[in-house]
Amino acid sequence: MKQWNNEAMNKGFTLIEMLVVVAVIGILASVLLTTLGPAKNRAKDSRIIQEVNQVRTIAEIVYDGDYGAVEELPRQIIQNSELKLLADDIAEQGGELHIIKSADETVFSTYSKLNALVGVEPDLKVNYYCVDSNGRAVFSTQKPKSYQCPISDD
Repeated sequence: MKQWNNEAMNKGFTLIEMLVVVAVIGILASVLLTTLGPAKNRAKDSRIIQEVNQVRTIAEIVYDGDYGAVEELPRQIIQNSELKLLADDIAEQGGELHIIKSADETVFSTYSKLNALVGVEPDLKVNYYCVDSNGRAVFSTQKPKSYQCPISDD
């Protein structure tokens, strides 16, 4: 019969040690994922902001005395392929692209809601990013209702 010496029996990890290591790794992973959530929303919001600014650039490129060539959004079918790409990507990031024009089509605003909420619990509010043809770019908790971005949150 073969005898085991004490050195051979003391090598390796016990089951309890392995369970403790797995538990610690699990706790660290959950803490890391919790802190990455807001960063992910901020990254999506940055992309939405960039794309809303691109919509304003497209509108200025097609401007010919008015913004008639710019489609009002949202709508089911978007004719302009560049606007469609931007609207689809904004939707993928959690926003929705809106374009509002004046009746005579001489001014417009474009906006989207953002993912990150603003305020203090329990009164968190949706935040919007809006740009308009007057050069205004604002963050607001008011949903823009006209062809000009809101001036303030009052």
